[in-house]
Amino acid sequence: MAPTLLGQHWLVKSSQTGTATPVGLGETKPDASRLRDWQISRDHPLGSQSSLRTRMGDRIVVVKYLMPFFMPERYDVVVFKNPTIPFGPSANYIKRLVGMPGDSVWLVDGDVFIKEKSDDRFHIARKPRHVQDGVWQRVHDTQSQPATPDELVRKWDGSPWIGRPESAWTPEGRGGFRCDTSEKSTLTWDTKADGPDDWCSYNMMSPVRSSFNVSDIRIEATLIPDDSSLQAGLLIETRMHRFRFHVEDGEAGVSMWPVGSSDDAVVVSEKIDAVLPGKPIAMSCIHSEQSLHLTVNGRHVASLDYDWTPYERLVNTVASPKEKQQGKAAATLAHRLPPKPKIWWSFEGSALTIPRISMDRDLYYRPSMLTGMSRNWNEPTERHRESVKMNRPAAATHPDSVITLTDSQYFVLGDNSGRSLDGRLWGAPHPLVAAQIDDTPFVVPGELLIGKAWLVYYPAPHSVVDGGTGLVPDFGEMRFIR
Repeated sequence: MAPTLLGQHWLVKSSQTGTATPVGLGETKPDASRLRDWQISRDHPLGSQSSLRTRMGDRIVVVKYLMPFFMPERYDVVVFKNPTIPFGPSANYIKRLVGMPGDSVWLVDGDVFIKEKSDDRFHIARKPRHVQDGVWQRVHDTQSQPATPDELVRKWDGSPWIGRPESAWTPEGRGGFRCDTSEKSTLTWDTKADGPDDWCSYNMMSPVRSSFNVSDIRIEATLIPDDSSLQAGLLIETRMHRFRFHVEDGEAGVSMWPVGSSDDAVVVSEKIDAVLPGKPIAMSCIHSEQSLHLTVNGRHVASLDYDWTPYERLVNTVASPKEKQQGKAAATLAHRLPPKPKIWWSFEGSALTIPRISMDRDLYYRPSMLTGMSRNWNEPTERHRESVKMNRPAAATHPDSVITLTDSQYFVLGDNSGRSLDGRLWGAPHPLVAAQIDDTPFVVPGELLIGKAWLVYYPAPHSVVDGGTGLVPDFGEMRFIR
């Protein structure tokens, strides 16, 4: 579930970027040589660390469900008895609840699609706003650039944001940009740069093989125009469409259209306060779960949802134009790697300064294949033997492995999908659970739910083995669990 919840870890600090990163220690022997100053580059060694002290995992408050008075809700972080090992030190598990009783669940391009009993089609299951705000994971922040690049072990390639025309753009402060032309100019995310993908800094000690490109992102920037005639837009090209967030001509809004068909654009916009010379414009641009949201100077301005089915999402994300025209089968497309999104800012009408740009990505639930791990603990019953076979698509990740839940079953996933042994992968339940409660693989029977993880009340004190007392928590990290 990291970094939503932290297990035993190091808090790794960079003297160059000023960042502090929790890095999970897992079950392997810690190896500091694997640490990377990841805001500079994922290949850049962190250098010597004088205070790598082991921190214990978070301790949490769990609010027990009192059915029918206090019921589970989708996207709760829940504690339950592990159906595959319902006793011993691994008995209590904690994951995010994504599938509710009666749902059919299909994971497509990292998102959750649900078909409820009353539906005749799948639709995307969007997270509540408070959950979405709590699960963003940082990709890059321009202010987290090296303080003294000349002292780095390896040459720094500079900011991943590239200005054009090159003559108009210069660095401004630490991590900022200055554009000295009122003519058309762009600031483009380097396609060779790290991300946006589902790489997670918490996994540095035990890297995950490959990464999946992610188009569900939040980009925030502050623009300071020299003149009131500034026209600014952020464009994201992905899924055979362009998604745009703009501030121009006294309006701000969002729009989308198929690549090459701008005449078919759908636009939502609203009047905003006049752009004034020297007055900052703070833009927060979100493209996530088939929805666009624009906030300007702290005020939500515009939203636009698009309601694609899982098949439409697959075709627009991973199919070639020819395959799209031919109507390629979903089973052929389901486990393809999505291409990297193209991201750029466009400006016109005024010179401007940009003190900071940050990028975050949403949770991404990976498509995986079942391995021997799914059969390590328990043998499935005869009626479920075919669904728990090696090299079969993991549960809910393929049209052939869609999970359909009964009125007493739930489906759960881990936020750190690349490292999570969750409902996609864990296989058949323990024989006692199968005999006494439910023999269905990959699900959590309602009888095994304990409650909702509510509060981190005792965050990550230093371990006794590293000279800590194990008693004093990091009070600054006390937090509600989203």
